[in-house]
Amino acid sequence: MSDESGSSFSATFFGALEGAVSVLLTLFAGYVVARKGVVDRETVHKVSSLCSTLFLPMLIIAEMGPELTASKIKTLWILPVWGFASTVIAHLIGWLGQKLFKTRSWVIVACGRPNSSALPLLLLKALSTTGVLDQFSNGDEDSSKLLKRAQSLILLNVVVQQTFTFQIAPWLMKQDRKAEGKSGSTSGDVEHGESRLTPASPSVHAGNINPIVQDGERVGLLNDQDGRDYGTRGESYSHAMELIADQPDIHWPKFLNFLEKPIKKTWKMMSPPLLGAIVALFIGLTPPLHKAFYDEDSPLHSSITQAADNLGELFVSLQMFIVGSELALVPNANPGIAETIYSLLTRFIIMPGTSLLFVFLTAGRGWYTNDKLVWFLLVLIPAGPSAMLLANIAELVQVDIGPVSGYLTISYFFSPLMAGVCTLAVLVVDAAAKRIKAD
Repeated sequence: MSDESGSSFSATFFGALEGAVSVLLTLFAGYVVARKGVVDRETVHKVSSLCSTLFLPMLIIAEMGPELTASKIKTLWILPVWGFASTVIAHLIGWLGQKLFKTRSWVIVACGRPNSSALPLLLLKALSTTGVLDQFSNGDEDSSKLLKRAQSLILLNVVVQQTFTFQIAPWLMKQDRKAEGKSGSTSGDVEHGESRLTPASPSVHAGNINPIVQDGERVGLLNDQDGRDYGTRGESYSHAMELIADQPDIHWPKFLNFLEKPIKKTWKMMSPPLLGAIVALFIGLTPPLHKAFYDEDSPLHSSITQAADNLGELFVSLQMFIVGSELALVPNANPGIAETIYSLLTRFIIMPGTSLLFVFLTAGRGWYTNDKLVWFLLVLIPAGPSAMLLANIAELVQVDIGPVSGYLTISYFFSPLMAGVCTLAVLVVDAAAKRIKAD
């Protein structure tokens, strides 16, 4: 019996290792292509934006929608709940480390936000190829159906973590900008400016759709278009010569004024994956629409849903490829020993250990679904390297991106450790399954 158990363990481990290595090789291919100059940073940025704003929402609509029926939501609630809870726990661990070791605030986000989309989706695809995923089948599922179900369940967590990150990460990382003593304003005289004729962004003046060229010598007493002050600061007349907008400033009707702030605030919280999830939820919970879009015999499924699925499938490998390219193109700097070690321990040891303990103590007790695939994914959700989104947010809030990208490069080299996490997850799932049989 022990020989059989040992053989099963080694088969699972090497199957998971093969899957993890295939993920790393996909990332490495993107790294090499970028280093060779085949793609530049602007191209990578545009493709990355395309992945997050189009391909990922399409994947969510095509893959997650079929699982969002009223009956299935009652059994799958544990995935988004644990996704949110584990993210909060990981951020708290990061905050504790930041306070104890006096590190920079990006460590909190590095600890709290794993790569919850491209890496686990591609890892599941690799695990399906090596046969590791087959042991979680319900019995009537073939490999392709099982993989689609696994990906749809992972996407439930993606929406939760994306929404949480976009709300808290920019505020946290702005603390580093304050610590670095950076200021958004720049002082100086016109002779030291970049150009006497400075084109301004259309967004500077709301409603003006044409580029504005302003001569700094002629209007030196007013605020120039690049945001710098020239000469005397006269608050009383600083807006006296503002340009007339090319299009009117549209106001909300008076009787709807009370809705303006809540709606604008809600819209700011939206992200493309969240919008995709809302569409998928609406279609999934509406029986006629669910049948029209997700029934394989429906003409809409063969056209619209299949088109969304085709676009969504581009996300899985392409996003991981782009992560490798970004690591090659973003300037690296020493992230610091304390920051690196603490973040890596959190991502590859503490959080996987926490999720393994959670599943071991709770699975198979009737508290939530007895689906072994769900149990396995509960372990996978909080584990793995930090999300590349960390570098994007650092760039957005204008903090030093070098240490962040340096840490991310190191972090992804440790991604094969996910093979060990997957193997331990299989053991815990098997132990929980035996508990059900014993009952």
